[in-house]
Amino acid sequence: MSAVEQASTMCELSPDCSSDEHCQLVLRNLETGNRTVEYYCKAHLVLRVWEVEQSDGLAAVEATQL
Repeated sequence: MSAVEQASTMCELSPDCSSDEHCQLVLRNLETGNRTVEYYCKAHLVLRVWEVEQSDGLAAVEATQL
């Protein structure tokens, strides 16, 4: 499942989703240096950034409102 599909699923399953405003989150894998882009609503972006901060393998590089 792609990040966009995962974000869409996360937003569709949540009654608290603010899916009208989407954000792009850029993550960096601390082991490989590879970057990935994920998309979330604002509410789920906050949750995802918290998850990344708890992770030893990822770092949030940038978040941008689309």
